[in-house]
Amino acid sequence: MMQTLRNNMKIIMWIVALTFIGTIIFSWGMGGFERRGDVTEKGIIGSISGESISYQQFAQMLDDEYRRVREQEKTEDLTEFRRNQIRDQVWQQVVREKLMAQEVQRQGITASPEEVVFFMRNAPPDFVRNSEQFQTDGQFDHQKYLEALSDARYFQAWTPVESYFRSAIPVQKLQQSVIASVRVSEGEAENAYRMENAKVNVRYVFFDPARTVLDDPSITDKAVSSYYKSHQKEYEEPEQRKIQYVRFEIRPTAEDSAATRADAKDILQQIREGADFTEMARDYSEDKANAESGGDLGFIRKGTMVKPFEDAVFSARPGDLVGPVQTPFGLHLIKVAARKQEKGETTVQASHILLTFKTSQESQESVNQRAEFFVESLQASKGEAFKEIAEGEGQSAQETPFFRKGSFIPGIGLAPRVNHLAFTQDQGWLSSPIYMDNAIVVFRVLEVQKARVKPLEDLKPTIEGLLRNEKMKAAALNAAKTFRAKVQSADQFEAEAAADSLQVRETGFFTALGYIPQLGRDQAFSAAAFKLKPGQLSDAVEGGRGAYVLMGVAEQPADMQAWETQKDAYKRQLLQRKQNQFYSAWLKDLTDKAKIEDYRDWYF
Repeated sequence: MMQTLRNNMKIIMWIVALTFIGTIIFSWGMGGFERRGDVTEKGIIGSISGESISYQQFAQMLDDEYRRVREQEKTEDLTEFRRNQIRDQVWQQVVREKLMAQEVQRQGITASPEEVVFFMRNAPPDFVRNSEQFQTDGQFDHQKYLEALSDARYFQAWTPVESYFRSAIPVQKLQQSVIASVRVSEGEAENAYRMENAKVNVRYVFFDPARTVLDDPSITDKAVSSYYKSHQKEYEEPEQRKIQYVRFEIRPTAEDSAATRADAKDILQQIREGADFTEMARDYSEDKANAESGGDLGFIRKGTMVKPFEDAVFSARPGDLVGPVQTPFGLHLIKVAARKQEKGETTVQASHILLTFKTSQESQESVNQRAEFFVESLQASKGEAFKEIAEGEGQSAQETPFFRKGSFIPGIGLAPRVNHLAFTQDQGWLSSPIYMDNAIVVFRVLEVQKARVKPLEDLKPTIEGLLRNEKMKAAALNAAKTFRAKVQSADQFEAEAAADSLQVRETGFFTALGYIPQLGRDQAFSAAAFKLKPGQLSDAVEGGRGAYVLMGVAEQPADMQAWETQKDAYKRQLLQRKQNQFYSAWLKDLTDKAKIEDYRDWYF
């Protein structure tokens, strides 16, 4: 038991430090360089309402999360995109939990000794519940746990768990106080039940703006100018940057690939001389998804694997050892175990050992030296001969279009460090080599476009198109109104539609909040449909895609007998949804009002 607590001490302490309760809402059943110098010298990665977050603290949490994700996703390498995702997730977690802890302190919420004791006795953490010491026949044994909890020899070992609850309970109390005012009346629940379960079926005629012929399709300059002036907020652009760059790809050389092929042949030879394929797969295969199971891929159907692999497997016989087979993933050594026919289809059971082509340290250093030499040459020319020097080195100098801060960089991709430096340096600034996934990038800031409102001349064709679409929508609605004026009763609906060469369609049954067959979701259409009785006509309806005239066909009321048996459970589900929505809105408001400084770009 002591070992269990020691093994989880780091986890407990990080949870205590940041009060990591809010990962799942209601999880307990409740419903410039000057700045850079300042923050980096102090080791600060951010500040939340005046409270600093140290780089060391954040980096430790990040490393722990990287490790967890690698284990979960069974991979050794995380792409820059995935690492960036994880950094954002961890940062948002830090922000939420720090704000919660600050709010707990502001409101003076604490945990009483009695509450701590209660939760320690009745709600032990998952790592304790899952510990073998506290299980009987694979299930958590509460009595064993209580005995260990009461054993005086282990009192000191339980101190971190006690600290955890002293931090966690106040957060739970805060969450409960936030949602305490949320209520669901029986009338509200019944109405929501009807909305989710009542159905209607309607016929309709659709007036498509795209097929509307305008008497005057022209758009005046005055109309364009007026629209532009009244919508300038929509055309505001933040500062953007353009860079010129060279990308030095880090790829396995012919020598690197030859080394991998030699390894594959050596493993193959050992297996042929009697080494166990399963054990060799566990030791050498780089396919982490199945290495532990000896590389077993199960029974494979045609069309499920890449072609070279599939061709090798299906041309072999049970017991054959095949390979090396090269695919985009690397080299495969394959052992075929069995073949069978199932529903007229041949499947093959196989295992494999995957060896990927990796870039050697020497090859990586060679690329690095080329990048460093390129930078030295650029510095000598003060960056002016960027393209010429690049071509002299056998590289292609590329230019990006303008891009925004924090966004993908066209041609490069997600590169936080490149993006950050591009927006913190002056025009003409030259970077050092920057390492990315399988590449080194060297760039210079080519052009700076300050924040602005897009000029009218750039937007004129777009605005003309918008105004023409509005004209066409209005014309479609007028056509729907004209049609409706001619239809005096349901009996005339189809005849008048046929006379105007209009198609009458039928939706089939759908709910008020659900998907409308052939139309998708259209609130205006649904609202009109649920007001109709069978045989009743709607007025002209302006929907999301165009205009409509509807006729009720049939309705299916919600099953109120089922409601009587389900209402208690349904009210609880509705209350849970409302609580989550209310809590999320409260947390967003708390975050929006907080002063949050994020310096991660200086570090990553």
